[in-house]
Amino acid sequence: MKQAEVSPPLTLRETQAIGLITAAHFLSHFYQFVLPPVFGLLAIKLNVGFTEMGLAVTVFSIATGISQTPAGFIVDRLGAAKLLALGVAVLGGSVACYGLVTNYWALLPLAAIAGCANSIFHPADFAILSGRVAEQRIGRAFSFHAVSGNLGWAAAPIVMLGISAAFNVETAFLTVGLAGVALSGILALNIHRLEDTIPERVVNTETNPKGGTTREGLTLLLTRAVLMLFVFQLVYAMAFAGVRNFSVAALPAIWGIGAEVAAGALTGYLLAASFGNVIGGWLADRTTNPARIFTFSILSLSALVASFASLPMSVAMLSTAFIAAGALQGSLLPARDMLVRQIAPPGQMGKLFGFTSSGLALGNAITPAIFGWVMDNADPRWIFWGSAACMLVALLTYVETRRQAGGLND
Repeated sequence: MKQAEVSPPLTLRETQAIGLITAAHFLSHFYQFVLPPVFGLLAIKLNVGFTEMGLAVTVFSIATGISQTPAGFIVDRLGAAKLLALGVAVLGGSVACYGLVTNYWALLPLAAIAGCANSIFHPADFAILSGRVAEQRIGRAFSFHAVSGNLGWAAAPIVMLGISAAFNVETAFLTVGLAGVALSGILALNIHRLEDTIPERVVNTETNPKGGTTREGLTLLLTRAVLMLFVFQLVYAMAFAGVRNFSVAALPAIWGIGAEVAAGALTGYLLAASFGNVIGGWLADRTTNPARIFTFSILSLSALVASFASLPMSVAMLSTAFIAAGALQGSLLPARDMLVRQIAPPGQMGKLFGFTSSGLALGNAITPAIFGWVMDNADPRWIFWGSAACMLVALLTYVETRRQAGGLND
């Protein structure tokens, strides 16, 4: 990466693409978290328990994880923009249909369809941003992308519970689902603003078929650098899914504080992560070595997370520590995404982001079972100690991936 002595502002074309992509990514994360806030209401309607409702979320996550690598190949071959619009339409339509089901067994195939549609986002988003935004501004583009996802997670409980309270849960699903269908129409009308316009990144299709051959793609995915990147994404997801999903349960069990205090600390963590995303993207554009940002942030973050289980804190100290941890966690994401971009050859961005994002999906899928067992059968402090250990393993895999990536691109 070249040194950016002056960090130039985003151009109008770049801003338009980033705006459209972040809107889609916001909805992707919103839809990932659209069921849990209304588990109770939907369980009563469908006459099932929380186990069955949790299974619907698992089906969604597994469908996303399985579909992301094929989605990446399709994005590279057919283009990202049209597929992104289609993915938003199918995902929004599936969520709207959540509100129409009267039988639990009709919910599961809808969750599977929604998960498959959700698999389009990461390969398509990153392929478009990498092709549309200039090198010296890509860190900021990735940071805005990350911010939009965090905000989608944060908005889902407020919106779903608010509409459900004002009307009913059926109206909530129909409203948010149709919002996605509407956004897909906006994306379709702005396809020209999502196409690759940077000449040096356009693949010569006469000498290299668009997206490369399937065999070339599979060979790329089986390189040591890419496999290490997959492992990194898996361990990284486990580390942060533990903090995100179990802090509200673990902190009261460890320190005897109220669940509302733990929930407030976690909210501060999630909001601060968005601030960290922006700072991390700006720093990534300003430095020749984003790995330094990643290393400093994740070592500091690991120490902070371990302290949640080890050091008694006042409510004010705990909340401050969670906010600091969230900011550090957010600052990691642009450096992480730029590493994926560094490895990808021209025309292969979609499949690489799709495959490595499957590691994220797998990490998010297995973490609830592992840390749920810890909460039921072991010391809850291991929620934070285990998460901190996963962060250190993630750092080791990140360093090794960067080392292998240097050899891959020589």
